[in-house]
Amino acid sequence: MTKPLVLLLDDDTAMLDAVTLDLERTFDVICASGVEECVDKIRDARGAVEVAVVDMWIETDREGGLEAIQGIRACESPPECIVLTAYGTHANIVRCMEAGAYSYVEKSGRAADDATGLLITTIHRAVETRRLKQLEAAQEQIKADERIKQDLQRAYEIQQSLLPPGDLHHAGMHFSGYCRPAENVGGDYYDYFVLPDDRVGLLIGDVTGHGFDASLIMAVACSCRSTQTRIDPDVAPVMDALNRIVQTTGPDWRLMTACYILIDPATRGFYYANAGHHFPFHFHADTGKAEPMESTGLPLGVDTDMTFPVVERSWAPGDVMVLYSDGIVEAENAAGDIFGEDRLQALVESHGQESPPDLRQRIIDALEAFRQGVPLLDDVTIAVAKL
Repeated sequence: MTKPLVLLLDDDTAMLDAVTLDLERTFDVICASGVEECVDKIRDARGAVEVAVVDMWIETDREGGLEAIQGIRACESPPECIVLTAYGTHANIVRCMEAGAYSYVEKSGRAADDATGLLITTIHRAVETRRLKQLEAAQEQIKADERIKQDLQRAYEIQQSLLPPGDLHHAGMHFSGYCRPAENVGGDYYDYFVLPDDRVGLLIGDVTGHGFDASLIMAVACSCRSTQTRIDPDVAPVMDALNRIVQTTGPDWRLMTACYILIDPATRGFYYANAGHHFPFHFHADTGKAEPMESTGLPLGVDTDMTFPVVERSWAPGDVMVLYSDGIVEAENAAGDIFGEDRLQALVESHGQESPPDLRQRIIDALEAFRQGVPLLDDVTIAVAKL
């Protein structure tokens, strides 16, 4: 069984030798003759030193013992400190205890004194105390980790509740989506919703980065979208509202790319604005080609005064729109290759005739096969609409 590691600090070489000789039958012992040397050795041991036995009057021109205890207690995973003194007054001992010392043992001043037995007993108790503290800290950390795990699970459930509950069928159109955060929660978002005038809104967003802070901005943007589309669901006012809420929420470097499409089944037309998001694909059923829908502005949050030009286009029955986040096209495999827009476009053109759930799943399966088990670096989101 490994013996506890003890550090002795004393500027009296004879005392160091004598005490080491008495302790090394029970403990592994390292020595230091100065405060800085003592603290350095404890830091280098990375928590392995369990007890430091400190001479109160080390370097007698200053309060070396007190300084050593303060330095030791500032180390990561510090050892318990025992003050060893021959001249300790009650006031000085109290100061050392207030600085974090575990206990003290008086010595007679001889190289080998009758305090050795008491010192060994005190060291054993200090080791037990330190290990008990470590056990209690580990138990508290387990409880804290479990609370964090539960909180993250609740956050994940809340975030998933902000997404559409399932596929949407309306006026002969079919919408299907998928969102997988890289961590417990993420900054991606998609939505599709029917408006009172029978038009359908289709939106995808991606907050820079991922994780809990990005998910909060996403949730605020989601609420903003819901409110604004009740007031005026047209593309320009929705993009303006999203831009203002992102610009005033969170730090300046948190931006959000987004593409909002407003589809009219009566006129077979749609309007969209793309704020720096990866180009969605418009698959034309008659030609079998997938046309990228380019950006019309910078990401949301750069400037509250930005405007987002709106593009008007037409669609034919059987056409498909595929919106996606950069977690798909920027995913890497074991060789460091990226999935890329070209690969995604080829999948859309090859399988655009399939239903939205089938096309969505085909893209996800292709991504999984491409990654070869390499972890995702960003959230993965896709929304497919068959018109």
